[in-house]
Amino acid sequence: MLRPWYCAPFFADPLGARSALRRLAAAMLLVAALPAAQAQTITAGALAAAAIPVDHPGALLLLAVAMVACMGWMVRTKGLVSSATLRSLALGAVATVLGALVVWGDAVQAQLQELQAAFHQAGGETLTIPVQSTGTTPGGDPSGFLPVVYTNGTASGLRITSITQPTWSTCFPLGIPSPLPVTPARPGTVCAVGTALPAGGACWVDVAALCAAAATAAQGHQSSTLLADTVSAVAAAQATGNVLLNDLDPDGPLVLASFTYQGTRYAAGTPATAAGLGTLTMQSNGDYTFVAASPFTGASPLVVTYTVHTGASSTLSITVNRAPVAVNDAVSTNANTPVTVSVRGNDTDADGDPLTVASVTPGAHGSVVIDAVTNNPIYTPNAGFAGSDSFTYTISDGKGATSTATVTVTVNAPANGAPVANNDVATVDEDSSVVIAVRGNDTDPDGDSLTVVGVTQGANGSVVIDAVTGNPIYTPNAGFTGTDTFTYTVDDGHGHTATGTVTVTVNPTVNQAPVAANDTALTRMDTAISIPVSTLLANDTDANGDVLTLVSVQAAVNGTVSRIGNNVIFTPASGFEGAASFTYTIEDPSRASSTATVNVTVGSATTPSLVVLKSLVVNAHGTGGTSARFPITTILVDTDGSESLSIRVSNVPTGVSFNAGANLGGGVWQLAEADLPNLMLNLPGSYTTNATHLTVQVTSTETNGGVTASVSSVVTLKAAYTTVDITTTASGSYTGSSANEFIQGGNGDNTINAANGNNIVHGGDGDDSLSAGGGSDMLYGGSGNDTINAGSGADVISGGPGNDTLIGGDAGENFVDVFVWSLGDQGAAGTPAVDTIQNFETAAAGSNTAGGDVLDLRDLLQGEHVGPSNGAGNLADYVHFEISGGNTIIHISHTGGFAADSHFVGAAYTSATEAQQIVLSGVDLQSLYSVATTDQQIITRLLDNNKLIVD
Repeated sequence: MLRPWYCAPFFADPLGARSALRRLAAAMLLVAALPAAQAQTITAGALAAAAIPVDHPGALLLLAVAMVACMGWMVRTKGLVSSATLRSLALGAVATVLGALVVWGDAVQAQLQELQAAFHQAGGETLTIPVQSTGTTPGGDPSGFLPVVYTNGTASGLRITSITQPTWSTCFPLGIPSPLPVTPARPGTVCAVGTALPAGGACWVDVAALCAAAATAAQGHQSSTLLADTVSAVAAAQATGNVLLNDLDPDGPLVLASFTYQGTRYAAGTPATAAGLGTLTMQSNGDYTFVAASPFTGASPLVVTYTVHTGASSTLSITVNRAPVAVNDAVSTNANTPVTVSVRGNDTDADGDPLTVASVTPGAHGSVVIDAVTNNPIYTPNAGFAGSDSFTYTISDGKGATSTATVTVTVNAPANGAPVANNDVATVDEDSSVVIAVRGNDTDPDGDSLTVVGVTQGANGSVVIDAVTGNPIYTPNAGFTGTDTFTYTVDDGHGHTATGTVTVTVNPTVNQAPVAANDTALTRMDTAISIPVSTLLANDTDANGDVLTLVSVQAAVNGTVSRIGNNVIFTPASGFEGAASFTYTIEDPSRASSTATVNVTVGSATTPSLVVLKSLVVNAHGTGGTSARFPITTILVDTDGSESLSIRVSNVPTGVSFNAGANLGGGVWQLAEADLPNLMLNLPGSYTTNATHLTVQVTSTETNGGVTASVSSVVTLKAAYTTVDITTTASGSYTGSSANEFIQGGNGDNTINAANGNNIVHGGDGDDSLSAGGGSDMLYGGSGNDTINAGSGADVISGGPGNDTLIGGDAGENFVDVFVWSLGDQGAAGTPAVDTIQNFETAAAGSNTAGGDVLDLRDLLQGEHVGPSNGAGNLADYVHFEISGGNTIIHISHTGGFAADSHFVGAAYTSATEAQQIVLSGVDLQSLYSVATTDQQIITRLLDNNKLIVD
């Protein structure tokens, strides 16, 4: 089929066209030239976007008609675009060019028919192009005519084919009015279907008539039934509902069109806000949301009129509940006294609603409950509390609105009352004392604890206050019997006192004589024995509890006896050995007396000699058990063969044994003289110890009378299962290897540098310099002024005799160093040896990772002991502390020569008995232990922290 002539312009020079007609034709050709698969995707919107504005509306109209016709030809001949897509393209293009009103001229009717034929041939569709025009008045409702201007390039033959009727909601967005608007008179041509239009000009569309018809169709023939609605709201809260749920229209569902709020009409879906009242939004489906203002200042209820699409109206009444206002309150009460607070008296409610207390919170110093009868809070202060407290309460108006306020409570302290001291009576025997619990019948109105703060003396006896019980102790004068009185005063701790009188009856007693019991004593031949008087009186008794006095000693047999001060001295006859005796006499205050005998056995035991190793070091290869010589040498000079020797070794560790003797249990072994020459100490597998102290005691016993004499010494056992290389150097310098070594220096001045193994180093005599590396070492300086640097690791350091400098592990390391002093390391009394410790770690000593260092004085101190509960015991008699220049100086009397001193830190001490000084460089123990003021306080802290080892 030949291409129509009117399609020729669209194919001539499509890419170089310059006129408006050719530019638009080029766009059409581009569409037609696309492959079929792509052409089907072209939409009317895309074609319209590609169009370029034309020079003249008439030419544009012709172009559109020709374009549509050519498109129909392409559909018929090429099949590139379906009829449905072509129809969409054509309508979109024409609408883009012409706007709302489309008219057709007779001159283009043949082309339209050809296009319609193409549609019929392609898919059977018919082409209908609607004409539509709407408009509204400023008030929102359509009224009168709307002009439609058109342009026609032909002289005649134009006609309107159709006009589409609008919907009622388009005409009346705020609802259908009653009555409906009426069309006013209008001169000119009215736009109607079939109207022929001359060239140029305009026609008028009757909008009012079209909208009235739409409204009439929507309203039907039966009226709507609308019921009024109500809702309650709280200020600042949201109230919701639906006004159409209870409304009805027989012709179908209702649609909310508008609502009137505070005199203003709003379309459905439009938020309406009134100051001081709130915001209302009503939707077309009847849903509404109202948020009341806070504060709400308007009148309640609010009446809102709503209108549905049929024109019918109804109302929504909104009642707004205003919240009450709770006002703070203040009240006072006395301590331990509840108070009811009438909190609602100053609270208000704008709606006049009755208010109730809904809840309370407790005070910081008291409890709060709501009285079930009055509905007021009851505040109860905590027992004994006085001061200011507060709590909150919340009131409710019963309609969901609440308010909270605070109540401030002042709790007054009660006035303190004076105590009452009631008189007491007591009885006591002559020459005895009585403790009188005078406060048992005394009272205090406030329950205060009473203290006896003063007493007066009786006319026939003395009165003191017992430091333990706090009660008076009355002691009648010697020999007094009868009645006596004294007064006492109690205090309640608040400045109030009271005084009572105690009447004491002193009863005469029938005195019974004391009973002196015999005693025994032992002494050596030609050796006087001193027996304390208290020892002789210890087993003597008196039925009356009288204090007994030793008045004489006499009747010595085989010796002489005398009293010197508080001691009885018995001296055996020269060369006498055997039984001796003397008597002593005691009296009570009534001069009743008794005599007893002291039987003295005079023996001749001789103190043996004892030589043992000060330190036994065992280093075994591997992990198996091992044995080491344990040499003990003892000599007893016994002229008559009546004495025998016994040897005991105590503190033997579990698992350690001897190759001879008997295990008595508890770490004690009994040995005989015959066991000593080949005595071996057996260690179990893998047994190790840094310093275990074995005590060797040798005792000679005189067969005649069992007189004994003994001597003891301590052996320090150190054991390790390592490979040890033994090296001896006489003098000069020696540097160890990385192996574990035993290095023995000679008597010269040695410089020994042990390496990083676990080493044992003895400096020997002379002024030595000993140092160790990173292992766990044992370093012994020996005699002389030595410098010992232990290095890192858990080390045992002993300077020996002389003035030594002992340097612990590196600062901050987590190993415990033990500094050891043995008996014999000290100087002479009054001329002490001075040892200085550097890097002494002050942390508490525990395991080897605690890092605290330890002082070991158990061998140096003689006769010391620790008190109960790790107390200082008598250690202050041996150790005195002084702080000087940031250092702690420890003064030591190894024989306990400081017993008479004041024991205050830094105070004077008996320097004539001092034999050793230890200087802790850079360590202030007084500050470290919370400003301790006494030697006992520092000693106790050292013991508590495992930093001091004593017996």
